[in-house]
Amino acid sequence: MPEEFKEIIDFIKSPVFSSSARIGILLVLLGVDKITFTDLLNSVEMSKSSLYSHLKVLEENEMIVIRDVFTLTRPRTIIQITPKGKAMVERYLQLLENYVKKNK
Repeated sequence: MPEEFKEIIDFIKSPVFSSSARIGILLVLLGVDKITFTDLLNSVEMSKSSLYSHLKVLEENEMIVIRDVFTLTRPRTIIQITPKGKAMVERYLQLLENYVKKNK
């Protein structure tokens, strides 16, 4: 088994990459760096409780940071991808891209 394939399998076994919802959240964050909870909720189209659960897993694995900020109108929850999270998503995408190219 090629080493890259083993690494892809290791990613998929991890708590972060074992869920397509969490991968989707990370992909959204990779594109925007940080986002409000409401905007992320609208982007990924899942319930608030599901999104919150997925965000907790990502936060526990240091892929994102969640902060509450106060604005003039009301408090907002901001989610931001960490450098570790960005590096992990980019590596995952690179592995998938390389695997597809090699197996055409």
